[in-house]
Amino acid sequence: MIIRQTFLSFALAGVLTAGIVSTSFATDPFAEPTRPPKDVYDGPLFELSVDYPNLAEETDGLFPWQEAIGGGYITVENASAYAAALKQAVSKDMETLMYDFENWDAASAGWYNQPWLGTIRDGIHGTYQGSSFPAEMFPVSGLAAPMTTHVLVYYDKRASESLGKVWGTEAMNPVPGLEAGSAQMTEGSLVVKPALTTADASIWPPIEGALSWPIYASPDGNEPVSLFNAQFFQFDIVVKDSASAPKSQWIYLTLVYDKDAEGTTNWDKMVPLGVMWGNDPDVNSPMDCDYLPPNQDCPALSETWINADAPIYAKETLGWGGRLSGPNDGAVDINASILQPDGSFKPYDGRYAMSSCMGCHGSASFEMGSFLLPSPSVCEDDNCSPTVNKDVGGLVYYPAGSAEFMEWFQDRPGYEPQVAGTIALDYGMNYAFKALPQWFMQTGQFGMLDHIEEFNDYRGVSPDHFK
Repeated sequence: MIIRQTFLSFALAGVLTAGIVSTSFATDPFAEPTRPPKDVYDGPLFELSVDYPNLAEETDGLFPWQEAIGGGYITVENASAYAAALKQAVSKDMETLMYDFENWDAASAGWYNQPWLGTIRDGIHGTYQGSSFPAEMFPVSGLAAPMTTHVLVYYDKRASESLGKVWGTEAMNPVPGLEAGSAQMTEGSLVVKPALTTADASIWPPIEGALSWPIYASPDGNEPVSLFNAQFFQFDIVVKDSASAPKSQWIYLTLVYDKDAEGTTNWDKMVPLGVMWGNDPDVNSPMDCDYLPPNQDCPALSETWINADAPIYAKETLGWGGRLSGPNDGAVDINASILQPDGSFKPYDGRYAMSSCMGCHGSASFEMGSFLLPSPSVCEDDNCSPTVNKDVGGLVYYPAGSAEFMEWFQDRPGYEPQVAGTIALDYGMNYAFKALPQWFMQTGQFGMLDHIEEFNDYRGVSPDHFK
């Protein structure tokens, strides 16, 4: 039993009924976000999709992305074919979402959302704030001013079967479902994550011509809520595929906008940045190896494929040793400090790539047993706070390749937690860092999670954005 005894005796309104926490002041888990006034925006609006299916769809034979690689294992050599098939599998629905939002009906199309996020979603498309980046994060591609990203997540029918088992129909107590292992998703589950940036071509040339969406939110987490445009620049598709990637069970595809790509629509111009199906735990990439051409000198990886033709701006934020991580993902720190053998902190001179798509997602657990980045952290109950170098600001990290650092770079299956004694969430960061923290906070179970606040500081998100 991982949950604190205080949870089991927690009363508020005084009762635990049929496994559901009853509270007198809890926010509606299915509340819609704040809508823009009609004199500000009078178009189609986000509709929450939470009527989760009871049974996953049965599929005979191979999925299309498995057929694309002949039913074998994914490799560096066949990853591009896998990526093309995976993109094609969601294309019809995602083109409706992006270009024909007035006719987008997520539930009818078989796509679903997490509960509890109404207070942080924008009212038009259901996005929430992702990361904020200084211009210095993208020096090669010429970002001229800070930018902030806004993202949303949808689960297909197979993936959302898990949501239904965890949250039920009331979404008031996910603990029994989590303890029963219901966060584990069905084979073939798809999760998509579109990402937009507040930057446009006037401050970031690679974004020229990108599709814009109106968003009603705080542009950067600090300014007042307003109507503004954000541009599509990244689109993640992840799939549960134990047959193709038996070590980790998951495959990550990151698409990025390429203004020079062939095609007429923004979706046509979303090209693969790369595919990842493991963390290459046997490849100890030097801390300062250069993964950008023309000086690319990092050791070759066998569980990440990077598209040589992807635009350079998207490669500036590749993860440790060139492992997959997109421009929305924050795998590079430009204000890092490194833990020294004597316990002191040494500021790192340069860009410190210290994470990856799977390195980050693999830490997802309940309760959190480690911070999602390889920083020394103190974890107690529902809190997990990384180490900060208070003298210069910024997070402290373990040295790249050290035994401690490598805990974030293993090939664990989704049911195996990074830290023993916690419940693995099957690489589900939307659970760990969005839905569950909102449930904690809005029902008064444990209060706001410290590690969320620390991570928001790192990502440049105002804590007020989550209140």
